[in-house]
Amino acid sequence: MKKLLFVYNPHSGKGAIGQSLSEIICRFTYGGYDVTVHPTREHCDGQSYIRDHAAEYDTVVASGGDGMLHEMFCGLYEAGIKMPCGYIPAGTVNDFASSLKIPKVPAEAADIIVAGNFRELDAGIFNDTVFSYVAAFGMFTKVSYETDQRMKNALGAAAYFIEVLKSLDPKSFRESTVHASISFGGETHEDDFIYGMVCNTLSVGTLTGIVPQGAKMDDGLLEGVFIKSPKNLIELDSIRNALVTGNLDIPGIVYAKSASFTIDTGHEIEWTLDGEYGGSHSHADIHVREKSVSIAVPAGTL
Repeated sequence: MKKLLFVYNPHSGKGAIGQSLSEIICRFTYGGYDVTVHPTREHCDGQSYIRDHAAEYDTVVASGGDGMLHEMFCGLYEAGIKMPCGYIPAGTVNDFASSLKIPKVPAEAADIIVAGNFRELDAGIFNDTVFSYVAAFGMFTKVSYETDQRMKNALGAAAYFIEVLKSLDPKSFRESTVHASISFGGETHEDDFIYGMVCNTLSVGTLTGIVPQGAKMDDGLLEGVFIKSPKNLIELDSIRNALVTGNLDIPGIVYAKSASFTIDTGHEIEWTLDGEYGGSHSHADIHVREKSVSIAVPAGTL
């Protein structure tokens, strides 16, 4: 019998995963798996448990928000293991699951894993660690991990947008602006930026317009989007419209597809990786880790 490790965050979203736990385990068991369940106790507990025990199993499944997915990616990366894995979304936004059309109904997501429709996806490397879908800096990046969990539970994705709209105040640009040198594909752009991200996803914060059109999660390329600090309300309106319409080809935004990006800021700035605090860095080497993750997706997704 195949062995499956199921690691879940009991506090993600509204904690609804607990109500579906029995059904999820039954789906796995009926699908021919001997299941071990590990509820996480604290931040990074899932990551360390997966790192230390993944080699004992045939499949690893994580359930929670994008942060729990990040822990699974990191745990497997630190263990040096590439193996079939699955994701059951149970967080507030779940950009990764939305991009791959993984259902938010836990039992349905479990069925996809049992069906064994595994596909190889790219991941990103940020300096010496891995991320599943986004590495970002600037004025929006604290929203995901500083928004109160009760607010997230009550309002869902709207909580993120409320905080983002608060951030889009010209008065906050000065303290949020980062002077950066950004290099990719033989180009270098040096300017003041209020936001920057390198991603492997189709949406961020459920926003699809912020990701360059034609993005794919298995093409060996990452997408970079860097928003310059607007100097006046006209430039601010132009940026807002670009993010709503998805037309990023404006002077106020630098965007590109590349296998690698180098970002230097001269002083340490805070980064977020997959919506979680990623530490402070003055230099970031970001590159794609091509087809390094084998994950269950609905048939026909990729």
